[in-house]
Amino acid sequence: MKAKLCIGMITLILMGSCQSDSSKKSSEEMAADSVALADQGKTLVLPWEASLNDSTELMEIKRNPAADMTNLSELDMVDAINYKYPQIKLEWVKQEGGKAFVRIQEADFLTRESGTFGARAYLAEVTFALTELKGITAVDFDFKEGDHARPGVYKREDFKGFN
Repeated sequence: MKAKLCIGMITLILMGSCQSDSSKKSSEEMAADSVALADQGKTLVLPWEASLNDSTELMEIKRNPAADMTNLSELDMVDAINYKYPQIKLEWVKQEGGKAFVRIQEADFLTRESGTFGARAYLAEVTFALTELKGITAVDFDFKEGDHARPGVYKREDFKGFN
């Protein structure tokens, strides 16, 4: 049980360190992006965040109180996702009915390098973020399957084991 917790914690720490190390934007560029979006009344913060609960050893997804969904389009949400996860380039394809279609051309980081917890957290955050938008109830991910993630259609219910 302790080994499982240690592995989960190490995975999350590695994901966080990989995120900041692999980001190609300088802090000045990120600040400029934030100012530009603030001028438009928008933020690059996801409305939901996934994390590992230390005491239960389960993944949790919680609403982010810093997020403001006012005036956000699907492209703004994809920008926020890509800002948080610069090593995974999510592309908006289209919305058809209640389904959002997205693509990840180079999914190696997601499917091979982020680990099972990291991949699951990413898929959950993207699914919850995009289904936060009006009219979207499911997200169809298109990417090459790997060890830790599979493409397909995801709904919030697919992550009910998180909390």
